[in-house]
Amino acid sequence: MSAAVHRALVRLPADARGRTRVAVRTVPTPRLEPGDVLLAPVTVGVCGTDWQILRGLRDDSTHVLGHEGVARVVEPGGTGLRTGSLVTVNPTHPGDPSFLLGHNLPGLWAERTRVPAAAVRAGLVLPVPDGADRPEVAALAEPLASVLYGREIALGAVRPAALVVWGDGIVGRLARDAWQRELPGLRCLLVGHGTDATEPGDPDLPALLAALPGPVAAVIATPRTGTRDALTTVERHVPGTLLVDVHAGLPAGPVPLSAGPVDVAALRAGNCGGEPAPPRVHRLDRPGGPLVLYGHRGVSGGHLLQAVHLLLAQGGEPCGDGVLTHVVDLAGAADLVNSVLDGDRRAAEGRRVLKTAIRTGGGDDG
Repeated sequence: MSAAVHRALVRLPADARGRTRVAVRTVPTPRLEPGDVLLAPVTVGVCGTDWQILRGLRDDSTHVLGHEGVARVVEPGGTGLRTGSLVTVNPTHPGDPSFLLGHNLPGLWAERTRVPAAAVRAGLVLPVPDGADRPEVAALAEPLASVLYGREIALGAVRPAALVVWGDGIVGRLARDAWQRELPGLRCLLVGHGTDATEPGDPDLPALLAALPGPVAAVIATPRTGTRDALTTVERHVPGTLLVDVHAGLPAGPVPLSAGPVDVAALRAGNCGGEPAPPRVHRLDRPGGPLVLYGHRGVSGGHLLQAVHLLLAQGGEPCGDGVLTHVVDLAGAADLVNSVLDGDRRAAEGRRVLKTAIRTGGGDDG
């Protein structure tokens, strides 16, 4: 039996700017209903969506965030899962929008997390390999799975000669590396703020986009507030066949494209949690050449397991090279999150924060 209380990284009341700092608190361990599973998170990621919630850019309700990582089974609830075994959780249930782990249900930034029976029955708790030398790389599993899913959709439609990745954060860098491993020699233009990227405001960017050999694929991996501008810029300046994965979220409503106004958020939501199969893509006629547009919300269990196996087998390399920048415990996570929220940019310990892995300590006695 698990202890009656555990530690969690809890969101505090929002400040005047809508930001929610966090603190390590002792909280009651949830009681289980029949078929529920209780997990002890081992390593958990901090993702771009988490930062949006913390900054008040999203209204997700849970007081404990975290939807990426691995955990040990503490109480299997008669499900057939083995006590002490290592698992990951697919945070998106394609058939039940009420299940969004770490968004509207308490997530993995804790020593204990309950997964409800309906999610367990849907196969969202997935056994993964044990004994990895660097279990913290599992914090990259969900974004890598998302990249692999997006690449799979793209290659089912066209084989590109060049790739634009707009956004040089976690997803953008994982996407660039994953695409170049799959298509050696692929010409790639990374747009962002790193030393190896072209700045979005660079006056030469339109010419660089126009000069890419076609067909061109693009992955839009910006913060939510930059998605529309990135999409419209790429669509305006890349001639010929253009395939765009709108990986980043964006508000609902029409986006002005040369094919006419398009509700890109609705198109993006057409693929959810790995369904349907085959995935939906949307071909639009535009003056400069066809535009093939798609996106997705969440991944399938198969994509998530593919990513976990790849990361754990290779110790995160090359998938995590340069992306996993900080590894902290719960107290260190509170310090990092709060210092970033108080600062003007996403930096801690003198370097840019990309992926942070939190070692919760929850699996130590699992």
